[in-house]
Amino acid sequence: MKLGKVENKKILGIFDIKQKADLENKEIVNFAAEHWANAILNSGKDQISVQMGNGSITLSKKELEKFKKAFISYILKIFPAGDNSITLWTSNGEYFDRVGVDSYLKEIMKNSNLPLTCLPSDICMWIYSDKIDIEDEFQQETVYTSQSKKLK
Repeated sequence: MKLGKVENKKILGIFDIKQKADLENKEIVNFAAEHWANAILNSGKDQISVQMGNGSITLSKKELEKFKKAFISYILKIFPAGDNSITLWTSNGEYFDRVGVDSYLKEIMKNSNLPLTCLPSDICMWIYSDKIDIEDEFQQETVYTSQSKKLK
């Protein structure tokens, strides 16, 4: 049996589109992970533990890298499609015992073996399929878009 020349351009095109979307998703999630890691690193008096009166929890670079890896892995698994979003938020130290943090962050912190109280307080982030918004002084503000690569 002899086969003729096989054209595979259409199949490769499908894989190229999927690979491009995966790279864009990963770029968005990487930015979000870096944003949270910087917020943890620079939380100071806004750290949940400090606001609860328990003192500051200092994380090493290795622990921050572990957090980012867990964050990226978890969020990529649940990455939103279309106009949907993922919302990540923390309460402040005063209400932490009653309110806590969202379930996504609980799972990320569990996967990275870090305490929830090392997170910064009063942060809210929305991750969409093409952008990232945060709440800044009760205003929703876009800090990253995949089209313009806007970084704040």
